[in-house]
Amino acid sequence: MVDIVEIIRIISGSAFALFLPGFAWSFVFFTKEEIDWIERIALSFGLSIALVPLAVFWLNYFLGVKINLVNVSMVILVLTGTAALAYRLKGKYALNDLLALFKGRLQNE
Repeated sequence: MVDIVEIIRIISGSAFALFLPGFAWSFVFFTKEEIDWIERIALSFGLSIALVPLAVFWLNYFLGVKINLVNVSMVILVLTGTAALAYRLKGKYALNDLLALFKGRLQNE
């Protein structure tokens, strides 16, 4: 018989791996007015299914990072954190401002 803890673990793990990174990136790509919640939820699953395996397999292939629970969890957290940072900076800076800031720092060094 399936334990209630196993059910909670499966549901939370699935949401963490198959929904959260795509949901964060959907806010980077689309504003709240551009798409509604049904589209955002569907897009979140699609983006997560595309981003997480690609990032894990590329890290394994190019850097030799082993595929295990800890490393996959770190990749998911980094993907989600990067999206959160990009969303936070999205309203403050335009892309040209960020490029000019980056070029200015490179020239000063």
